[in-house]
Order: sequence, then C-alpha cells, then structure tokens
Amino acid sequence: MAMAKFFKGLASSGAWACFDEFNRIDIEVLSVVAQQIATIQKAQIQSLDRFMFEGVELVLKPSCAVFITMNPGYAGRTELPDNLKALFRPVAMMVPDYALIAEISLFSFGFSDARVLSKKIVTTFKLSSEQLSSQDHYDFGMRAVKSVISAAGNLKRQNPDMDEELIALRAIRDVNVPKFLMDDLKLFNGIVSDLFPNIKEQPIDYGKLQTSLESTCIKMGLKDMQGFVHKCIQLFETTVVRHGLMIVGPTGSGKSKCYQVLQGAMTSLKGEESPAGTTFQKVHTYVLNPKSITMGQLYGEFDILTHEWTDGILSNLIRTCATAGDPDLRWFMFDGPVDAVWIENMNTVLDDNKKLCLSSGEIIKLSDEMTMMFEVQDLAVASPATVSRCGMVYLEPGILGLRPFVECWLKALPDPIYNYESRLFELFRVFLEPSIVFMRHHMKEMVPSMDSALTFSLFKILDSFFKPLQVSEGQKQIPAERLNRVEELIEPWFLFALVWTVGGTCDNDGRNKFNKFVRDKSTEVGVKLPFPNEGLVYDYKLVDAGITLPACDDEDEEEALKTRVVKWQHWMSELPNYEVPSDMKYSDIIIPTVDTVRNSFLLELLLTNHKTVLCIGPTGTGKTLAISDKLSKSMPHVYQPEFISFSAKTSANQTQDLIDSKLDKRRKGVFGPPLGKFIIFFIDDLNMPALEVFGAQPPIELIRQWMDFHGWYDRKSIGDFRQLVDVNFVCAMGPPGGGRNPISARLMRHFNYLAFTELEDESKHHIFTTILNSWIGKLPVSSHCTKLVDTCIEVYSLICTQLLPTPAKSHYTFNLRDISKVFQGILMADSSKITDLSSLLRLWYHENLRIFSDRLINDEDRKWFADLLKEKMKANFEMSYDDVVPQDPIIYGDFMTQNIDVRPYIEIADHAKMVTMVEEYLEDYNQISTAQMRLVLFMDAIKHMARISRIIRQPLGNALLLGMGGSGRQSLTRLAAHIIEYDLFQIELAKNYGVAEWRDDLKKVMMKAGLENISTVFLFSDTQIKSESFLEDVNNILNSGDVPNIYALDELDNIYTTMKPVVQDMGLQATKTNLFSAYKKRIQANLHTVLTMSPLGEIFRARLRQFPALVTCCTIDWFSAWPADALSSVAMRFLGDIPDLDADDKILDGLVQMCQHIQASVSRASERFIAELSRHNYVTPTSYLELLGIFQKLISMKKTELNNSRKRTKTGLDKLLSTAEEVAKLQEELEMMRPQLEDAVHESVVTMEQISKDTIKAEETRTKVKSEEEMAANKARETQAIADDAQRDLAEALPALSTDVHLYPAMSISILHIHVCPDTSDIVTITFS
Repeated sequence: MAMAKFFKGLASSGAWACFDEFNRIDIEVLSVVAQQIATIQKAQIQSLDRFMFEGVELVLKPSCAVFITMNPGYAGRTELPDNLKALFRPVAMMVPDYALIAEISLFSFGFSDARVLSKKIVTTFKLSSEQLSSQDHYDFGMRAVKSVISAAGNLKRQNPDMDEELIALRAIRDVNVPKFLMDDLKLFNGIVSDLFPNIKEQPIDYGKLQTSLESTCIKMGLKDMQGFVHKCIQLFETTVVRHGLMIVGPTGSGKSKCYQVLQGAMTSLKGEESPAGTTFQKVHTYVLNPKSITMGQLYGEFDILTHEWTDGILSNLIRTCATAGDPDLRWFMFDGPVDAVWIENMNTVLDDNKKLCLSSGEIIKLSDEMTMMFEVQDLAVASPATVSRCGMVYLEPGILGLRPFVECWLKALPDPIYNYESRLFELFRVFLEPSIVFMRHHMKEMVPSMDSALTFSLFKILDSFFKPLQVSEGQKQIPAERLNRVEELIEPWFLFALVWTVGGTCDNDGRNKFNKFVRDKSTEVGVKLPFPNEGLVYDYKLVDAGITLPACDDEDEEEALKTRVVKWQHWMSELPNYEVPSDMKYSDIIIPTVDTVRNSFLLELLLTNHKTVLCIGPTGTGKTLAISDKLSKSMPHVYQPEFISFSAKTSANQTQDLIDSKLDKRRKGVFGPPLGKFIIFFIDDLNMPALEVFGAQPPIELIRQWMDFHGWYDRKSIGDFRQLVDVNFVCAMGPPGGGRNPISARLMRHFNYLAFTELEDESKHHIFTTILNSWIGKLPVSSHCTKLVDTCIEVYSLICTQLLPTPAKSHYTFNLRDISKVFQGILMADSSKITDLSSLLRLWYHENLRIFSDRLINDEDRKWFADLLKEKMKANFEMSYDDVVPQDPIIYGDFMTQNIDVRPYIEIADHAKMVTMVEEYLEDYNQISTAQMRLVLFMDAIKHMARISRIIRQPLGNALLLGMGGSGRQSLTRLAAHIIEYDLFQIELAKNYGVAEWRDDLKKVMMKAGLENISTVFLFSDTQIKSESFLEDVNNILNSGDVPNIYALDELDNIYTTMKPVVQDMGLQATKTNLFSAYKKRIQANLHTVLTMSPLGEIFRARLRQFPALVTCCTIDWFSAWPADALSSVAMRFLGDIPDLDADDKILDGLVQMCQHIQASVSRASERFIAELSRHNYVTPTSYLELLGIFQKLISMKKTELNNSRKRTKTGLDKLLSTAEEVAKLQEELEMMRPQLEDAVHESVVTMEQISKDTIKAEETRTKVKSEEEMAANKARETQAIADDAQRDLAEALPALSTDVHLYPAMSISILHIHVCPDTSDIVTITFS
C-alpha cells in the first residue's frame, strides 16, 4: 500500500524518485512492486495520457521515473526477483578515488598542500585496514575519510594559521582514536608517526570542558580518572563531526556514565564557547531500548485489519523535538542490541539526508541540534551500512580496572562505617583481585560473570550489613558503646560478602577450592576472626552479637548484649529437628537443610535491602520452591510477591502487560504497588525466551530497561515514560543449554548471583529420611528407612550418569524432582499395611518403575533399570527379586474399591479380578457417555490405565503420555478419569478455533478447578496445537497454575470474592495476592493436565527445549509397541465381532497369528529400511487396527460379492427351469392346434388365388383412371389460361376505377343538380342511374 501511494504520486506528478536500500523490502512485497512498476512503464511505452493503476484511473505524466540504490548481499538484504530486475537497467558503482575527493574537499576548506595531505589521509586508512585487528566496529571507507576531512575543515576554520600537517594529523586522530582498542592504538600511532614524521603533536587544552567533566564526575560520585575523562572528550569530539554515533564496549566499561558525564558537563557550561567553535547548550537525553518493543511500536505501523496508522515511540519523540523552538541539544540514546533489521530503517537518518522516513509516507527532518546515539555491547550482527554511517567511541574495562569502583564506594560509606574506610580499602586490596583471579583460573562458574559485577555484588551485601547502622530520625539510636564494636564486624562482614559473591557463582567442586583459598589467604594476612576449621567457609553465618540492634528499653537486656561475642556459627546449629505435620500436603513439605537455610537468609538480606537477586542452578535444585516459599511465607508483610514464568515464546509485550497489570497509578507517569507496599516480581526460567534471528531476547531487554532506567515507555499513550517505583526483581534460571539461552551480560551485571548447587548426598539423605520416617512412624520396618533412602539416592545417581539424553531420548533428563516423586508415590500407600521388608521393597520397586522405567523407550533400557533395582535389593537388603515380587507385572492402584471417600492405594494381586473390574468401569462409562469406547482391555492397556490413574490422583499430578497414534493414550485417560470420578475436559477444534477460543476454554477449566473446587482432567493432544502459544499457556499452568493476563476485571472480582472465606479459614489476610495465590494453589491441586504427544521428529524435541515444564512438571509414560498378547487380544476381539466371519476356533486362531505375523514382519522390514536407506516407515497400533479394519471390510465385501454371485446363479437356473416348462406346454398346444393350422393354410392358398384375380381387375381400373386424370389436367391448364387473361384485363381496369373513385366526391354535387333538374335526357338519366 505504501509503495502504491508513492507510485501514484510519481505517475501523476511526473517526478523522479530514488528508493534507497530497496532490497530491504520483503521478497513478497517486491513481487507486487514489480507489477506496479511494470504497469506504469507499459503506460509510458504506449504514450497514454490516462491509465488504470490498481483499479484507479490516473493521469500519467511521461517524465516520471524510478531509481533504485542498494547494497547487495549481506544481512537483512533480499535478492531482487527476476521480474523486478528486468524493469531496471543495472549500473555498477565503482570504488571512488578517495584521494581525489579528499584533495578537492581540502582545497575547498582552504588547504594549500591538499594533494599531499589527501594522500596521507587515504594511506592512513589503507594501512589501518591492513594492519589493525579486525573488529566489527571498525570502518575505513569513504564515510570515514569524509569525517576526517570535515574535522580538518573545522580545525582549519578555528586555527587558520596552524600547520596544515598538524591539522590533518589532529583530524585523523580525533576521528579514529576513539574507536580503537588499546592494542590497536599502539599500531595506529606507529602508522601516523611514519606518515607524519616531522610533526610533533601538541597536547590539546580543552580548558573549561575538561574542568567541567572532572567536576561532574565528582558530583556523580565517580572518580575523575584521566582515561575516562579523555573518553568523554572523545565522545564530545565525535558529536561535533557526526550526528550519528555509537558508544561500544563490554559491560562495565563505563558507557552509560560516559555520555551522562558529558551531558552534565555541557549543560553546566551552557552559553560558553566550546572547543568546536560553537556555544555550549543544555543537553536533553531520550533513552529507549529498541529491542524491548516491536519494530512497529518503535517507528509506527499500519493496523493489518483496519489500515489505521499508529504512531511509534521514536517517531513521536523526534517529531516533538523537531518542533521545539529552543537551541538545546537533544540526544536520542538507543540503549540496546543493534542488528541488521531495526537500525537499517534509520539509514536515511544517519547519512547526510538526516530524514526519518516512516511507512505512512511521512518524512521528519532532523534538526542540527539532534544526535542519534547507540549504546551497544558489540556490533557482531550490524551491517556495514550501519557501521560506516556512525562515529565510534570504544570503551574498555581495562581503562578503569576495579580500584576506581572501590574508591567511589568507600567515599559514599555511611557515617558509622566511614571511620573504617582504610581498613576496608586494605581488605579490598588484599582479597578482591586475587580472589577473582583465583576464581577465573581454578573454578567453574554456572553462568559467566564480570569482574566489575562481582565487585558491585560485594558492595551490595556490605551495604545490606551497613543498613541497620543508618538510623533515620524518629528511630531508636544504637548506643555508642555498641557502635565502637563495629570494628569487630568489618573483617567478618567482608569475608562473608566475598564468599557469597566471588565464591558464590560456582559449583560444589569450585566451592571446595575457594574454601581452601579463603582459609589460606586469611591465615596469610592474619584475619582476627577466621572461619572455623570444620567444614567449608560456606557452612557458616556471622553472629554479630547484637551490635547492629537498636537500643533496648530494658537495661538488663542491654547489659546482656555487651557480653555477647562476635563469632561464626554453623547454619544448622540452632535449628530444631524438623517433624513433618501429618496433615501437610507432600508438595508443601520443605525440609530445612544447610542449603535452604543459607539461601533463605541471603535472599531476605538482599531483597529487604532492595537488591536484585538471580538464583542459578541446575533443574531440580529447589530454586523455585525456595524462592516461592521465602516470598510467600517468611518475608515482612510490606513485601508483596508476584510470580512470572518465562518460556521460549514469551514476548516483551506480554511481560510488560503482565507487570503493568499488577501496578497502580501513583501520579502522572509513576506506577507502583499500593502505598506502603513493596512488590517483588519473581521471574522463573529467566533465560528461556528464544533468541531472535540476530540473537536478542526482547523480554530480557525489557527487564534490563527497568534495571537501568526504572521504567519503560507506555505503548498506549505513545511517548509517555512509565516510571515504576517500589518494585524489585528476583529471578531464577538454569545454566545455558538444552533450550536455555545465554543472557546478555548487560542484564546479568545488575544481579547478585546466588548459586543453587546440586544437593550433596548428605542433604538428600536428610531430606528424604525425614519424610520417610514421618510416614512409617515406629513400625517394625522403620529400621530399614535409612538404607532405603541411601539405595534410592544410589539408583538416582546411576541413572543420571548412565541414561543420558540423545536425540531419540531427548526426555532422558532426570533431576531431584524425580527422586521426590518416588517418595511421594510411597507416601500414597497406607503405612499400616506395610507389614514386612518385602512389602516395603515391593512398594519401593513399583514406584521406581513408575517414575524412571515408564519413561524409557526400549526393552534394553528397561531391562538395565530392572536389573539395577534387583541388584540393589540383593546387595543392600539381601532379598531376592522373586521373594519381593511374587508376580509380574506388579500393579498398585486405588480403583479396586468403590463407594468409599478415601480409596486405599494398594497392591492389586488378583489380575483376573482387576480385568473384570476395569471392564465393568468401561461398560459403565459407555452407558453414561454419548461417545462409546470399544476398547480391548489387554494387560498392557490396563497397566497404562493404572499408571495414568496413579498420576492424576496426586496433587500437582500431571502426565505426559508419549507414543504412536492409536496406542490408546486418550481413551485410557478418559477411562482413568472416569474410574477415579474426575471430570474430563478436552477442547473441540473447529475451523475458526483460535487463540481467543482457546483462552476461553482455559478460563472455563481453570475456574472450574479453582472456584468450584472440582477435580478435573484436562486432556490435550499435540494434534490440537494450532498455535505454539497454546503450549506456552499449558507451560504456565504446569508451572504456576495461572496464565498471565487471562482474566477480565469482573472475573478477577469473582475470584477474590469466592476465595475470601477460604483464605480467612487459612488464617491469612485477605489481600489480593493471598486470594489469587490460594486460587492458583487450588488449580494446581485440582487441575490435572494430561498431554498426549508423538515423540517422533524434531518438533517434539524442540517443544521439550522450549517448554521445560512438559518434562519437569509431568510424569512421563512411554507407550511402546503393543506386545504379542495385545495384538492377539485386539485381533481376536475384532475378528470375533465380524458377523460375516463364519469360522471355527482353529481358523480364527490361524487368522490371529497371521495378523500378528504381518505386523511383526513389517516392523522388521521397517528396521531394515531405516538401516539400509535411512528412511523411516512407522508401524503403529493404528496400522494394526487399519489392517484389521481392511480385513473386516474385505471379508464383508467378498461375502457380499459371493452372495450376489450365488443369487445371480440361482436366478439364472430358476429362469432356465421355468423356460423349459413353458416350452413343453407350448409344444403340447402346438400339437393340439396342428389340424387347425392345416385348415388355415388351405384357406390362405384359396385366398391368394382370389387375390391374384382381383389384382388383374384392379390393374384395368387403374389404367382407366390414369387416362381420365390426364384429361382433367388438360382442362385445368386451359382454365388457368383463361383466368390469367382475365386477371390481366382486371389489372388494366383497376387504375381507371381508382381515378373515378377519387373524382366521385366532386361529382356528387353535380349529380344532385342533375337529379333535381326536371328535364334530363334519357342518356343522362341512364348514365347517372
């Protein structure tokens, strides 16, 4: 549409148009554009004055023309289609003579020695491109040469008497030095010193600018390092010669502070003359992250349906600033990743055109006061077109180091601590850099960190320790005697902070190494309060002897505090033994361990001091549980938690809408929780959002925008910035890999890392022994609990090392959730029924099979696992498998007893009775259901039904059923739901079923489970996934029991109203957070999601990577190929139901064996097929059912054919017999009628003779008639001649008659006269009579 508008205008006005970067248009659009241009060109060829263009008649001025300029062949570019190429004449642009252009330009600026200088400038760039390292932000092309020429021209105007070579050298250095790495700068200095050997460059005095920069650094709490100030000056110099520039550098190099310091310095110098010869003006900055919104929201876009134009944030800002009447400078800062798509839309802004061209056709001209700045980590995916258009300022962390950070932080110490500044500085000097170096060389981090970020993390923990000492007005002061003891805490505080920052990002092996390093270093420097020798330094917390407590009213208590000593104390030393309450749900059990206690302490320490925290660790280490428990139960009441779960399909807009929906408006542009509250957003699976084509993660960039600028732009009220206050974030993520992506270091630097390492076996033993002992009590078998737990841990450890994931076994990912599910299964049984060791081991064996063996894909793996369990029984309990498991298969369930509220979970020993019972359930289902299920309940199907039933009877029980089509996954789920009397819900796909209908269905099922408290099974198949957003929502339900932003306001009010009495009964305040949290818990307890998926193909593996809850929150059941007894049962059932199959038992058995043989032989052939040709042919249960169906159809068809043939034969025979009888009867009648026939023949002979005589007479008559006929014909001819003669006479008389008739009226009067005349002659009388 936009291009059509252009072409209509061109054709009507006769203008020329140049479309720059034409091949950035999508290939689909280019094909349409080719047709549009062809229409105009044909009209020109035909010399038309008017022509039809897309249904509209237009005036054509033949002078119109279209030109294209473009860079072919790199990222973000499209190959032009052939039908478009054919319409244009290609012109290849040659590389220009840079030296000639430079020479002419320098002459125009007044240089007398322009030819020599131009060659030196060009040679500098040529040598630099050859000798310097290859960096993404280096450009030595025409635009770089032009920048040097412009800088030289500016210097010439300001210093007309300066040596021209010195001017050229200064221009070269001013333009190029800012972008070079330190190593390349040495080479560059060598190049320019060779080209300008006799020129000694004088240091440039920036006067007031440098002074102002240094003072601004001090005001902002920064150290005015010479290297940093020099970078600020380089940034100023770049703004003079370029209106588009990039500040490039790794995280922690000072990019943001660089432009902020320059902004402050230039603003403070407003009205004074600058080194560039202009006047300093006030500087305004407008910061946005271009990747935290869509490109349409950045520039503006047309609505797909209504074609209504919606303005973009950037276009709105530039339009507003373009109309400002003041001379203030305006910097538009794009703080986010640069790629080859969004920034290419600014090519006309960044080159000499300085115009923002929008899709709507609007063109906004930038004023001279506007500068486009980009703050980026690197330009790895930027196009050469972008790099060449921008000036570059590169900052390296090496310019700063860590010492300036420490010095700046020490200057801002609170008063009670400031006296110990020198001691703190000494601790930093001794410990910080050596510990970071040790960590980098000897320890493995779970996720990469930056030295500067670790340093700031250490500051944050120390600030949190210092916070109680900063007593505000109105609060009780800390007594001076105790404040004097703060010195005792400085060293231990620092060591604790060091351990949990520099040493807090690694795994267990790294912690052991760092423990030794800290102990050795502490001994070396003579720390007064070293860590105790037992255990690791991570095992201790600091007891501060009450030094930081406010003054006590009770003097005795105050005196008691004086006697306390500062010491290290083990995390578990004061915790009582934990006993699991009998009425507690399994999912709510949290056994305190050293890991949970210290992680809880660190979370509270940091979050209550408003520091952002990132918990990192492998799946199953308890990150989500620990954070959720901490936020929900043991944080001060002022803190209000909200939970967000990321997945591969999470978008920035979804995240922004979700966060905004939890906040209230405080005042214009300011949003936050209700006054007096502080909201903490917990983002789980932070690194799950999928990478875009060029590597960005928009939800991550949105979170980073809040971290850096405490807000984001409003997408509805375009151009307004939403500042978010009283908000904090705590996040959790696993290490990158397996669907999890690396996260930008620019976000990671804001967090304090808290590593959740794999639980040590000691912690696992403590947790599960406590749980098992609480269940088994004091029964005789309780003595075996410890050994059973150890055996479980050994089995789990072996599985993790032996059963590794492969492309065919992508779901072979095990974590602590799995071992927890084993004990959850054990706890479902009644402990009083466990009478001896064999019954306990049988239950343990069954639960291990259900959790681990059921997900294994082949008999080989299942046999290995079964042998492992048998070996552990023998080795650890001296019990043989046959003694423990008297019959196979072993099945536990609760469906053998009916009509009682609590069904016992027991072993089902009588399999025949079980089959009968399940068949009764099936018959009952078919009686009450409109959709009948004709199931063959062979043993394998009943085992799967029992597994599904076991899963969904548990709170938070969700199942992932993997298998081929037709294996009975959905049917068995329906039967299992019916048996345990749960409602079952399944969506019904229709042609127009979309996201809106899906969300309505989800709301319906969630509100049924949450509000009506009805246990429901949500059955969802992979064939129903019309959009991947469906799985995104299912992933959220599995993770948290909620789908973000799914409820309308009236629905939320209904939820709050319904849940209020429930929350009050729990003894909690009826806040919206508690109400909704209780609602989500109900959903998780009552809604059991059963997913049925095919494990074939890459799409399944991709979904497991993108939506990890499909594995971590579900129990997996693998549906293998049907065994022989299943094939036999199904065939027997199908064949027995064929009414047309009249076969005895022997034939029936033969047919069953034949069906089995066909299935098995095709399976073997398929294995050969993939082995020899690497091509798949899947033999599924559906194939077997189709075989039986085809056989049934063929039997019926052949039976029908035979019946029809028999009927036809019988009918033919009947006809032959009836015909023979009729022939015999006819022969009898013929004999009887023979005499009559002879009489008739005689009569016919006589008649024939009579006819012969009559014929002769008739012939005579005919001759006579013929002669008479000839005579009549002659008479007719004569009569006709007379008639013709009369007709001729009549024809001659008629004209005379006609004349007389006309004369008659005139004669009538005369006739009257004659009539009255008395004397008329006889002739007259006769005539007129």
